[in-house]
Amino acid sequence: MEKQHILVVDDHEPLLAGLQDLLETEGYVVLTATDGARALQVMEETVGPDLIVSDIMMPGMDGYTFLRRVRACLEWMSIPFIFLTTRVEEEDVLKAKNLGAEGYITKPFTPQELLATIRACLKGV
Repeated sequence: MEKQHILVVDDHEPLLAGLQDLLETEGYVVLTATDGARALQVMEETVGPDLIVSDIMMPGMDGYTFLRRVRACLEWMSIPFIFLTTRVEEEDVLKAKNLGAEGYITKPFTPQELLATIRACLKGV
């Protein structure tokens, strides 16, 4: 079976590196970007990804705008999308869900929580 590709988008580079290590250890191919605009470039330059994990608060293009752009593209609209963020207000969770995010995890989080959410989103992909 071919390895699944995950795009991780976060402006905090130590966290980005840690997430990449965690996911690669679990057998995923990991692509990274530090903001939404760069993430769109990565998506245009590669095949996939099978799933996206993104922060919300980032410089330039934030996670909400990035998700809107992903959902606006026919070939990307079905890619599962998980927000990984410090934003804990109910209005943020509802906004993310209304925009089409399949998952919403707040920081701090456990690796087990992230991996379980990823596996649930990738079932059927």
